[in-house]
Amino acid sequence: MVLPSEDDRDAIDRAFAELVAGYHLTADPDPDPTEPVASPSLPDTAEGGQANWAADHPLFGFVETPAEAQTSSGEPYQERYVPEPLPPLRRPGVPAMLGWLGIGYALIIVLAATFGLRFPAWAGWVAVGSFVGGFGILMTRLPRDRPPDAGDGAVL
Repeated sequence: MVLPSEDDRDAIDRAFAELVAGYHLTADPDPDPTEPVASPSLPDTAEGGQANWAADHPLFGFVETPAEAQTSSGEPYQERYVPEPLPPLRRPGVPAMLGWLGIGYALIIVLAATFGLRFPAWAGWVAVGSFVGGFGILMTRLPRDRPPDAGDGAVL
């Protein structure tokens, strides 16, 4: 097939129309594996028929799952990771709770002011102080050193 030049739009449109018209011929939904594939690009075999390229290349075939590796419903067995349950969370200490309450108060005041609620000036200054104080409390509660068995992070 001679390819049209890029300037010949009519030839390109005709070639595209040929491709679209023959699209349904490109794949057979239920091919007969005993029937040789009729394609001019496949070489002739010694019997005079066409070679089935996919059948000659097992890389493209389907591998059957052994019967013992299937579940009772017929689906293949897949090993799944089931993590152990997490330990219950500890109750936070009073300083940590006060730090979170301070940050929460500041957040509520900022959101309310964003939606148009008016507050006295002292409420704004209390919000700023509670945010700074809460942040400071939470930062001081962080551990200073890592335990020796903490590792380097996530382990896969």
